[in-house]
Amino acid sequence: MALTLDLEEMRKLAASAERSRVQQMLAIDIRKLETDIQRQRDLLAAQASNEQSSVSRPLQAPVSAPGDIRRYQVELKEYAWDQSDKFIKIFVTVNGVQQVPEDNVNVEFTENSFQLVISDLNNKDYIFVVNNLLNPIDSEKSYRRVKSDMVAIYLAKQSTTKWAHLTLTAKRLQDLKDERLSDGKKASTDDPSSGLMNIMQQLYDSGDPETKRMINKAWHESQNKQKTPSLE
Repeated sequence: MALTLDLEEMRKLAASAERSRVQQMLAIDIRKLETDIQRQRDLLAAQASNEQSSVSRPLQAPVSAPGDIRRYQVELKEYAWDQSDKFIKIFVTVNGVQQVPEDNVNVEFTENSFQLVISDLNNKDYIFVVNNLLNPIDSEKSYRRVKSDMVAIYLAKQSTTKWAHLTLTAKRLQDLKDERLSDGKKASTDDPSSGLMNIMQQLYDSGDPETKRMINKAWHESQNKQKTPSLE
């Protein structure tokens, strides 16, 4: 899940961080992510337990028919976001979502998070969760709309402040990246090539999977001219 990937990356950053303040910031965020992951796992376990208990069971164990299909859960990852003065707008790509009943598409809002659950779409349950929103939202005024191959989620802002990031975690990662880039520029005064390598390494360490693939591709293409160790 996305939170687990965030946690792994935060731990890597914490292991490579040298400044005490940065280490403390990362330690706090790591504990928050661990708590969020455990809360999500508990919620999913409770939902699964409720579904099982709500199904009436015959006295004898049922025999699965050859055509039976077991539903399983899929984590949604494709989304985009935008904003206006009043709303943060999240657009989650879900092929065929317009085919399920409206009651099968539910969003649970809190002041700093939301969870989208789409039940029984092509024998699958889809889930999309975002925790640690950058600013608090008004959960009562937030809502969702089902569109063709998409669910639009509208997070009602408590103020008209413009959001630079969707989550606090994204902001902390960007702040850390900017600080490490600043340190890298200072180091490059004595050794320009070393400074460039430091910047590339920092971008790789804090980047998403697509960024890492791009850096690795550029790195491997340059190995014919420069003999340098792999970033991985």
